Amino acid sequence: MNSSLVFFSGLIFAACLSSCKDGANPDIPVEPVIEIRDVYPSTVIALSDSIVFELAYTDGDGDLGFMEADSAVVYITDERFPITETFHVPPLAPEGDPIAITGVLNVVLQRTILENPAATSESVIFSLRIRDRAGHWSNTVQSKALTVILG
Repeated sequence: MNSSLVFFSGLIFAACLSSCKDGANPDIPVEPVIEIRDVYPSTVIALSDSIVFELAYTDGDGDLGFMEADSAVVYITDERFPITETFHVPPLAPEGDPIAITGVLNVVLQRTILENPAATSESVIFSLRIRDRAGHWSNTVQSKALTVILG
């Protein structure tokens, strides 16, 4: 499912982490590495509120993001179901330039639901990972538990 908005805050903190001859940094893996810096708000109203995932990323060869809008980069899975939402990210470094990049992505999940229609509150954890143009997957990270409430 392609959906939502991806905002960039601090798109690329350091576009190039190395001055190696070929541009790639051998100390940074070509597989993306991510960590969750923040998730907010901690309580959301079902079918109404958005959730922001602040993801820090590093990629040794800079091939994160796609020109094609239907190509997914960020995958967010609701662990209750599991249902995965996908998000497009445009290239974060010039294509064909194997430079190490690092930065922060703010990914916005527009809304979530209560799994149990009779519930007034539920806890939810999301798993996130990203994929680069070479098909490398990042590590998978999990959010803190959030609370979804009936509006």
